[in-house]
Amino acid sequence: MMKVIHTAGRFSIMTMNGESELLYINRDNTAIRIYRTFTPDLDERNGIAERLTIAAFNFARKNKLKVRPDCPFVITFLEKNKRFEKLLVK
Repeated sequence: MMKVIHTAGRFSIMTMNGESELLYINRDNTAIRIYRTFTPDLDERNGIAERLTIAAFNFARKNKLKVRPDCPFVITFLEKNKRFEKLLVK
């Protein structure tokens, strides 16, 4: 099982193909702005970007933060995962 690592502004997963990441900015401890995801070509379609996105939304929920998704992958993810809509910045 691949472990999600969280450091300030970043969630990442390391695989034998390289490192995948989701980057965000914490905006005044009220919201996070997710602006980038990256997955090595060989790890695309393996669910890694989804795992990183879910980890970011769970982090936001736990810390009572809203989410502003500026990353195209996360925006597409939200179209299929409506359960996170209540966390979005309005």
